[in-house]
Amino acid sequence: MSNNLLSDKWLKAAVIGGLWASIEIVLGSFLHNLRIPFAGTILATQGILLVIAFGQVWKESGIIIRAGIITALMKSISPSSVILGPMIGIIMEAALLEIFLLIFGRGILGVIVSSSLALASALLHKVFSIIILYGWNIVMIYKNIYVYFQNILKTDILNPTEFIVLILVIYLFFGAVSGILGVSIGKKAKAMMPKTSFLEVDFSNQQLFPLSGNQKFNLYLLSFNILLIPLGLVLINKSIFEYGLPFLLLFTSYTYWRYTGIFRRLKKPVFWVQLLLIIILSGLFYVGESENNTYFNLEGLYFGFEMSFRALFIVVVFTAISIELRNPVIKKFLYAHHLGALHGSLSLAFNSLPVIIKSLPPVKQFFKQPLQTLSMLVATNINWFAAFKRQNQQELN
Repeated sequence: MSNNLLSDKWLKAAVIGGLWASIEIVLGSFLHNLRIPFAGTILATQGILLVIAFGQVWKESGIIIRAGIITALMKSISPSSVILGPMIGIIMEAALLEIFLLIFGRGILGVIVSSSLALASALLHKVFSIIILYGWNIVMIYKNIYVYFQNILKTDILNPTEFIVLILVIYLFFGAVSGILGVSIGKKAKAMMPKTSFLEVDFSNQQLFPLSGNQKFNLYLLSFNILLIPLGLVLINKSIFEYGLPFLLLFTSYTYWRYTGIFRRLKKPVFWVQLLLIIILSGLFYVGESENNTYFNLEGLYFGFEMSFRALFIVVVFTAISIELRNPVIKKFLYAHHLGALHGSLSLAFNSLPVIIKSLPPVKQFFKQPLQTLSMLVATNINWFAAFKRQNQQELN
């Protein structure tokens, strides 16, 4: 743990991050296992609710971004091998909340603006992720599919761009609602605080970022994997069958040999169905230079394979990078270079994580009584601050 006494901001961020990460892990696993649509949006919404609710009690600036960083790092213990995307999304959400609450204040206007933009960032993050995964051609296919169904339904109420704007407005609206509900949850939590009790934290010596299996790490391979990203994309774009396919076969063989469990996501039929749909839809709706009257466009089929190869490569290489980033050497380096406060708050949050998860109500209760449940959790976890502060002082004695 850090040799310095942690500031109240870091201790409060550890409290928020511990609860935020607990719900991300428990509720996230529930949503993804049941294939519930918009799972990412639901998780982003609950993150906004929690942060705004805690902000009704703790109003200091700088707590939210700290909590977001702690939550993102704790998210790395999730069973999923793909962690970069969710981690970036959490930090982006926290950063937007922090920045716009600082600009517009913590009144109702600031809450509405910051919450709206934070939830909208979840949509933009998803869109950018899809473009990175499949390339810009996916945008043309989306547009042609949309126009095709407009012609079938004989309606032109909204063009593709206007439809995207409408979806964005919906996200902004629900973000504003989430912020307002977060204020309500925070006020209820303040009223409930004197009546709530909490379990004493079990500060047993736990390993941060526990690793499974006998996975080995190599800093040179981390750099190698990162450098392979532009090379792989260039080869796939140049010629998918002449250069892209041989490269993809060699790279996937190497990663299969090197990384344990890297193909967990590739074993899911849903992933391959998505790629198959991309190929079929590309053949049907892609419009290129060699337009013809055939029902199935061979040029579109070619670009469908290109997008699928690109998606497969991106998934594999980012999974490999995610695994290498778990290298204990990297974590020790970060902790040793002026990040003692982050390390100390992470330790507190990790040590409390099993107790917090154990004390969480059943997932069904989140859906039956979401506001009451979150208010109770916020009120209970605010009391953890005193335990965290006491433990931090004991570490220095």
